[in-house]
Amino acid sequence: MVGGEVGAGKSTSLRAAAARFIPSLYCVIPIVATSGSLMELLRQICIRAALTIDEAHILRLDVFAQLHTLAQVDYDSRNLLPIVLSGQTALIDKLLYHTSRPFASRVVGRSHLESLQREHMEAYLVHHLAVVGGKGELFADDAVTALHQSSGGILRKAGILARGAMLAAAQERCPVVTAEHVRIATTETL
Repeated sequence: MVGGEVGAGKSTSLRAAAARFIPSLYCVIPIVATSGSLMELLRQICIRAALTIDEAHILRLDVFAQLHTLAQVDYDSRNLLPIVLSGQTALIDKLLYHTSRPFASRVVGRSHLESLQREHMEAYLVHHLAVVGGKGELFADDAVTALHQSSGGILRKAGILARGAMLAAAQERCPVVTAEHVRIATTETL
């Protein structure tokens, strides 16, 4: 508990204490109290929280089937806790099970991330170069095509290959990454 007069630094102390929590272990939800009921306080907490479950495709089916209990309140008249699931394509299969129907009926939006097309691979590379302060055209056109083909347009693979290709080019003191550098990176990283 932190007590004190108006302006004594109570809120500042709370912010300083919250900053010391390790984000991977704690989620601090700042709430300003009202004179309302306990239910109103719980609503405030739930309004500010959203549950995200990454790798949701590995949830056991019996656990997955019970997710709807976290989402409903007042006899299903509104959501208590927004839930965002992320996972591989097996996640969609879990929604098709009979035991998952209560949860599946509450899903309001679905999205599936596709791999990059060739024309977007160059923009992806340019963006990442800009983030680290890179300038100019570091990747030759044939290198972009080779990165796209070797990675299948999958971002993580493309990033690993691009780093490997840049290292290969640097070892040769070559100012531009070529398809040959991508080939070298492919043999060493994938």
